[in-house]
Amino acid sequence: MSARAAAIAVAISVWAAAAPAAAGATVLLGGREQASVARAFATGRGDRGRAIVAILGSTVDPAWAAVRSVVPDRGGGVSPAAPAPRVQTSYYVRTGRVERPGSPPVAVRAELSRPFAVAIVYSGSGSESVAYDRTYTSACAGQGGFTDQETETVSPMTWTVRWVVDLDNVLAAVGRGSRATLVPSVSFDAAASRVNAVESVQRTLQDAGCNGNPQTLACTRTFRAGGADPAGALTLLAGGGIEAAIPLAAASAGACDPGAYTLGQSLWDAGAATALAPRLGLLGGRLPADPYAPVRVSWPSGAAASSLGFATGPCAGAGPVCTDLFAWRATVRIEPVGRG
Repeated sequence: MSARAAAIAVAISVWAAAAPAAAGATVLLGGREQASVARAFATGRGDRGRAIVAILGSTVDPAWAAVRSVVPDRGGGVSPAAPAPRVQTSYYVRTGRVERPGSPPVAVRAELSRPFAVAIVYSGSGSESVAYDRTYTSACAGQGGFTDQETETVSPMTWTVRWVVDLDNVLAAVGRGSRATLVPSVSFDAAASRVNAVESVQRTLQDAGCNGNPQTLACTRTFRAGGADPAGALTLLAGGGIEAAIPLAAASAGACDPGAYTLGQSLWDAGAATALAPRLGLLGGRLPADPYAPVRVSWPSGAAASSLGFATGPCAGAGPVCTDLFAWRATVRIEPVGRG
């Protein structure tokens, strides 16, 4: 079995677990097979200057592959009135160890020319626990001081969010060749997305020196999948890779004015569960050998905010009187989408 046939066999087995089997189920190519086709595409006279959208493998005849590509706008910007770039399909066949352009058999062409989309699925779970306890000098002469105590917990914290990326519908392409930035059509799959997270915040103030009684404020926020722009929570990075945020909609109950609390947003609420999966270069032809294998991510190494150095938690500036225990584990994976 050739390397391409083995890669396709693995992809088909993953696809079969996710959807009903079908003949001619085109798959994404990755690893060396993808790189080999990309090199052949880059050296073709008619394909120079085009940007690769995706490289697909045939299951009818694994020797054949197809490159979906567009001509990017080199002007550095795209007018909203400009038409979307047309996606073109080029065909390649492996003979020995060489990829050559060719005209595929009818069944292979029919398979590789079908509309093609994939789903991006981000699933994970975790928790957060914040504790703040500070004592000040009381304004009165009695025993004790003025205490300010606050807790924040996020539990449960689970999610599965899913987007569909239409690789035949590129809305914009700017740049040149392999350095082009591509913007495909992305839709949020609300029916297949779930978020189950509850954040509880409580603050207790007491001036014991003045014989004051404790005063307690409490707020509960319940999160679900959604928000103003859930499709925008998925970013396909220009340099390769996927950045997946959790699109959230929240309902609040209790005393929830932020100005009534000492601490700021929890890391969860501030988007620190946004994952970065640089290995999943969906656009441009930089996928791992098995494009459908889940990529494991966790806090802090797999978090975009931590990797980019701008993760700010509720304890920022509070020193030793505040602790924030935040942790999550998740996977980011590409799934085939059956389309006729």
